[in-house]
Amino acid sequence: MEKEEKKPKEGIQLTIIETIESMMEEHNINQATLAREINMGQAQLSKCLSRKGNNYFGIDTLIRISDYFSVPVDHLLGRSTLRVTEKPESNADICRYLVNLIETNTVNIINGAVEEDTYQPDKETGENPAHTFRHEKKKNSYKVFYFSNFLPLPDMSNMNKTEKKNAESNLRTKGLYHPKGIEINAFIEYYLKLRDLYKKGDLPRPFFEQAIEDRLNQMRY
Repeated sequence: MEKEEKKPKEGIQLTIIETIESMMEEHNINQATLAREINMGQAQLSKCLSRKGNNYFGIDTLIRISDYFSVPVDHLLGRSTLRVTEKPESNADICRYLVNLIETNTVNIINGAVEEDTYQPDKETGENPAHTFRHEKKKNSYKVFYFSNFLPLPDMSNMNKTEKKNAESNLRTKGLYHPKGIEINAFIEYYLKLRDLYKKGDLPRPFFEQAIEDRLNQMRY
């Protein structure tokens, strides 16, 4: 009797496998660790993660996996890309992203003052190590990033009469609205409102994530 050839997995089953493997790599864990954490036999987990065969993840197993990685089940199914990871971005990655936004003129920068709680060196206590710092409310200056709803006014100083007339006509008919900035600001307002509801417990995490993902998919620019 010939051995039945195992069929390759495809569609949603393949998506689940690829997502789980990606999160295992991100968290630097192997199959043995994941199997132990979700109370599943390693051999069975290996079969479910195989790209061939008839062994599939059941919904109860997917729930345990989603709980372990702190993601909604929808994420395992490839339906949600919004996810808060336990490992934050490195300072280098954050700075690279900011540099790109600055160099492409995507964001605007101004100086802003923020009042903060600080602990300043207490010079009056001398060398007493028990009272080295003291609490102080202080305004600190930072570079503030923002997305403007308006485009910069065009420089007309070097324009000839025709170019200046056309520029002035465009300003009267189109204004200086910046559709990209307006759309980003509207999304940020929407995101923060839903985030507040989620933080208060008035909106379940899966609904919050799906609503944000839907809004992102609807953005035009």
